[in-house]
Amino acid sequence: MSLDTAARPAQPAPRWMRVHGASMTPALRPGDQVLVDFSRRWACGDVVVVGALRALVVHRIVAVHGAGDDCEVITQGDAVGRGDQPVRAGAIVGVVVRVRRQHWLRCWLECWWRRWQEWEALRAVG
Repeated sequence: MSLDTAARPAQPAPRWMRVHGASMTPALRPGDQVLVDFSRRWACGDVVVVGALRALVVHRIVAVHGAGDDCEVITQGDAVGRGDQPVRAGAIVGVVVRVRRQHWLRCWLECWWRRWQEWEALRAVG
């Protein structure tokens, strides 16, 4: 599950970020917003934001190997059957402390709008 990278703050104040992807369902769904605390300490079982190569990823910590800043952390999406590649503790950007659900009507309208656009594109092609 990735987040808008433009929303990454320069200071460690909590910030709302929008969720993209379904790897954390049912806990987090596409369109939900998460409040990320950039200064909070994390522990095994926490849902965290990890800095990846191209985006920020929201997954749950399932294992920690080692101690201190040199430890390796393994995260995993709740809807994924395997853990991610281990990352260093420094790759953890923040901890998810609150979730704001996307309203069901907005979700339905966005889905309907996408389907209508696809139908119009197919109709225009032939």
